[in-house]
Amino acid sequence: MFADVLYRLLGVVVLILVLSRLSDWIVVHLQGIGLLLSRSPQVATFFMFILLAPGILFHELSHWLMARLLGARTSGFRVWPRRTGRSKIQLGAVQVRGAGRLSMALIGLAPFLVGTVALIFLGGWWRTPTAGMADWRSWLSPTGWERVQAFFTHGDWPWRFYALWVIANSMMPSAADREPVRPLLVGLVLIVGLAYFVGVMPAVPPAVYQALIDVLDLLAAAFLLAVVGNTGVALLIGALEYLLGWLLGTRVHYGR
Repeated sequence: MFADVLYRLLGVVVLILVLSRLSDWIVVHLQGIGLLLSRSPQVATFFMFILLAPGILFHELSHWLMARLLGARTSGFRVWPRRTGRSKIQLGAVQVRGAGRLSMALIGLAPFLVGTVALIFLGGWWRTPTAGMADWRSWLSPTGWERVQAFFTHGDWPWRFYALWVIANSMMPSAADREPVRPLLVGLVLIVGLAYFVGVMPAVPPAVYQALIDVLDLLAAAFLLAVVGNTGVALLIGALEYLLGWLLGTRVHYGR
């Protein structure tokens, strides 16, 4: 069953990476549309910020709440874009002091952790069977697609989709958020690898493996819906940007 857990874990990681890349693309190209319409970088940033403002507030509040729960001191709470370099924009910030390494890692991961829970509830996955959803073969199968499609059959799906969309595009840890997390992840991988090679894994009760499989399937379902939604929005943004560029006789050149 250890192999089943690893297989599903890989599926979840792939979905997270795809969601992260889609989110980065959407944030950049929303600014591109704003730039085409206004010819002003400041207005373009404001355009993107307005569309994602609830998610940005969610992101910074998650940092703040986690820091307060862990007893860290906070200051400088800001939910407003600020240019920090020639091509870098910081959409919000919370200053944290007096926290240890583990606490800083949890504070950095807070938007992702809280956002994941939000995706599960907004997608209705807490009441929908998710068995096998971390298996990539289910992502294109009729059964897996029907589960995702069921989200759009509820009358309240538009507001839930918008909430899911802004959270999915605001929950990923920034470079500063990831810095204290990286050593902990490396340590965890080393511990699991060592446990595998010394033969500890077969001693783990099957019930524990099954619980992990159930959790990973639930996470995969939530992230898969977010990926599908972001893919649709990205296609819409790309088409709109192309149409505006054609009508205005210009296009945005993105730096590499």
